[in-house]
Amino acid sequence: MLPTSYKYIFRELIIPFIMGVVVFTFILIMFQLLKFAEFIIVHNVDYGMIFRLVYYLVVAFLPITVPVSFLFSVLITFSRLSNDSEITAFKASGISIYQLMIPVMSISIFAGVLTFYVSFYDGPWGNRNFENTIHKIGSSRTTIQVKEGIFNEDLAKDFMIYVGKIIPEKDMMQDVFIYDDRDKSNPVVITAKSSNIKIDISTKKTELFLYNGFINFIDKNVGAKYRKADFDVYKILVHEGTYVKDRTPNLPSMTYDELRKGIYSPENSEQVSWKNKMLVEFNRRFAIPFACIIFGFLGVALGNTNNRNVQVGSGFLSFLIMIAYWVLYIVSTSMGAKGSINPAFSAWAANIIFSIFAVYLFEKKV
Repeated sequence: MLPTSYKYIFRELIIPFIMGVVVFTFILIMFQLLKFAEFIIVHNVDYGMIFRLVYYLVVAFLPITVPVSFLFSVLITFSRLSNDSEITAFKASGISIYQLMIPVMSISIFAGVLTFYVSFYDGPWGNRNFENTIHKIGSSRTTIQVKEGIFNEDLAKDFMIYVGKIIPEKDMMQDVFIYDDRDKSNPVVITAKSSNIKIDISTKKTELFLYNGFINFIDKNVGAKYRKADFDVYKILVHEGTYVKDRTPNLPSMTYDELRKGIYSPENSEQVSWKNKMLVEFNRRFAIPFACIIFGFLGVALGNTNNRNVQVGSGFLSFLIMIAYWVLYIVSTSMGAKGSINPAFSAWAANIIFSIFAVYLFEKKV
């Protein structure tokens, strides 16, 4: 059976750890709230799709939220134990700080294994599904492609469309004005009472269907005279589209097997930079789980103090440490991706620096 002291530390760590995962995930989701609000209010995306996007984001954020939540739980637990003189009581009972590290290291290993798994599997799955869902929404909704009340020129080059009103629930546009100058010798002006866009998700072929309107053009066959033609239904091919194979996923969306295959595949001079980035990403997925162990030592060292400000600001301190860790990581991995330093080493540089600092601080405090 586990000693009572270990059970006590376990219980004290688990609750803040779970709370930290929830809180830090919510904070990261907050940065996407404006986009979600726009989808719901402006583009009428259903709540089921929004919940799916949130779920994908939660999964994609786990490789970040798990380590920082563990650091938060260790900081807040040991600062409370220190403030309540419980660490002094443990030492008086013959239980050293090294023995108290056993439950901390047990949870840090669990957090590291969890981070490793979600980094290579669940995280990329969530990130990839989030990107695909956003793309699906953007490819299938008129309201994502065109904004009402302004001249939109993003659908195609030399093609401008103005929409008076958008009805998201019907995926329709009203009071449409178009200036099509793609054929320089025969530009046309088109107006229509209503319209909608059809986009093939596979090929990106884009067609614009216009209803109840007329076309204004210059008829050069009859002395370049102005002509007007009415129509009930008129179709414009905005973009021909081509079949494109599934694109290479971005680095955060690549799984363990995809990264290994990319790293060990034959290379040419044009692929060196991309392979360096893959090598950095591959090693990062090992380095961040290992950081959980470093954060265990760092959290105990920083939390083992009588300063109440540490306990009150545990969440903020966790963020500061994570930001410092991430800044070191970004600087080193950027150098690794460019080939200035070894790509594999660049992913571990932040761990090495933080390990030295954590061990020094731990030995000094204990």
